[in-house]
Amino acid sequence: MKYGLLKYRDKESNIGDYIQSLAALHFLPHVDKLVSREKLDKVSEDLYVILNGWFMHHPEHWPPSEHVTPEFISFHINEHAKRLMTNKKSIAYYKKHEPIGCRDKFTEKLLKSKGVDAYFSGCLTLTLEKNQYLKDEKADVIFCDILSHKNDVVDEGQKIPWKKIRNPHKVVIKKTKKELFKKKTRKLVKKLVPSQLRKDAIYVSNQNFEATTHEEKFEIAKNLLAKYAAAKLVVTSRIHVALPCLAFGTPVVFIHPERDTSRLSGLIELFHTFTIKQIEETPKEELQQQFLKASVKNKDLHLKLRDDLIKNLQNK
Repeated sequence: MKYGLLKYRDKESNIGDYIQSLAALHFLPHVDKLVSREKLDKVSEDLYVILNGWFMHHPEHWPPSEHVTPEFISFHINEHAKRLMTNKKSIAYYKKHEPIGCRDKFTEKLLKSKGVDAYFSGCLTLTLEKNQYLKDEKADVIFCDILSHKNDVVDEGQKIPWKKIRNPHKVVIKKTKKELFKKKTRKLVKKLVPSQLRKDAIYVSNQNFEATTHEEKFEIAKNLLAKYAAAKLVVTSRIHVALPCLAFGTPVVFIHPERDTSRLSGLIELFHTFTIKQIEETPKEELQQQFLKASVKNKDLHLKLRDDLIKNLQNK
């Protein structure tokens, strides 16, 4: 049998997608071909492909061709793609390959409402192994994309290059609105995180606009995972930073971005989470005590999901 691994749009800047492919890679004996998530209907040779992650920008190319042997696990249907991805042809495809392991409870509920045998599997990134990524990295406090597609929460005295951020729901984000949002985010972080931790933190992003090849993006994903594996604390609003941290045992605090909530359903409970409302309404001293308590040790709710994911794929 030949094996395929998901790749993404050539212009894709979200390294979280590549982190999900790396999670799938560990369950494949080898990779014969990278296949585009957005063009699975064009696959012309027989391939076994783990269909995990976020689907999709171009649902007009769904379902996959008959040459794809799909492994549905940690599968998420984007709310804006659900009409085409739950049409008659798509539902017949799911039923042919059920049960469907869903990354989130939104997708599980959606498919069940259409008569498909579906279950909540959680995300495959929960199975990442720390020793496969741990390098001679410094044990840093890491801030990654807090409430944003791009890191913009550095203290006012520091400088960071600002690049346009991609928002899938709006064509243009005006500069004034952008600056107000950055200012609000800095204020929230300053209130939540004690000053010494902010001072010691390094800033990374799961968004990369410079890389042009899939090979570069996979390498960036590996380097980011190495940082998360070694970190003493990670603060983020990205699930594909937080979930790998759970897998690695790295303490992680999740700041709820309050957008795209469908893809967080069932996952948000796995983290120590702070909402914008909670940060705004809780007195600073009390809030920072809550943060320090949350930053010591993760919840263990993900462990059964991790074990079940591994057993499921190892038995294939």
